[in-house]
Amino acid sequence: MWHKEYDVDIKKMSNEELKQVARDINKHLVVVFRNQNLTPEDELMIASVMGNVKANTGESTSAKDNLSLVPGVLRVTGELNDRGQPGLFGHEIELDWHTHHPTEENRWPFVWLYSERGSEGSRTSWINQVLAYNDLPKDIKEKVNEITVACGHKVGNFSPSEIFQDQIIYDNPQKIVRTNIENLTGLYFPFLQIFDIIEGATKEEWPELYNYIKNHILQEKYIMHHDWKDGDLVISEQWLSIHKRWTFADMKTRVLHRIALDYEHSYV
Repeated sequence: MWHKEYDVDIKKMSNEELKQVARDINKHLVVVFRNQNLTPEDELMIASVMGNVKANTGESTSAKDNLSLVPGVLRVTGELNDRGQPGLFGHEIELDWHTHHPTEENRWPFVWLYSERGSEGSRTSWINQVLAYNDLPKDIKEKVNEITVACGHKVGNFSPSEIFQDQIIYDNPQKIVRTNIENLTGLYFPFLQIFDIIEGATKEEWPELYNYIKNHILQEKYIMHHDWKDGDLVISEQWLSIHKRWTFADMKTRVLHRIALDYEHSYV
């Protein structure tokens, strides 16, 4: 299996070991810790050893208050807080294939997800787009190396959440082939967040090529399924993988914590 699992209490790891975890995320795309017991303060401290943490949601003050446990640690749940508000992505239907902030070149490259409670029976899946890229026919591989696209959001395209507005960003085109800091080359193809071709293919060629790549990466051999248990921590790289949470009827009792971070402190 291409992801990496740790059999260790992450709170007992040294700073250098935590920095190695960050490097492993870039090497393996997904790392998993089981049986953790973390407070939001623990999570923030550990993540801050690896890199910088995104401190807010970028939304209004009220949205920050509704979503945040502590600054930088967000609630992912349908459970209502003391203000009567759910957390991020609290809907029961699937949160379809996506990546974090797809339009930003200098975005937060890691997403941290920790299950506090109520997660058993839910599933999140990741696609390894390095393996998928390696398996492309030579002519397709040469073609995609030249392509840039316009990414963005459309309401309901991968999530019904009202935090997203219809927006396609044309002035920050994204390459769909990327090489990360560990020299892994793969596809950057969050297909539900890609809306137009910029360079590398004609408007007539693009629909067929888009569907070919989408169907290619959705092959089961490139997908890792994680069936959640309380205490699980999963950290994933956001350039060369995309992920999906499947439909789960008990989102009102499932509580995950989410951190967006970079790996700046781990490559000094």
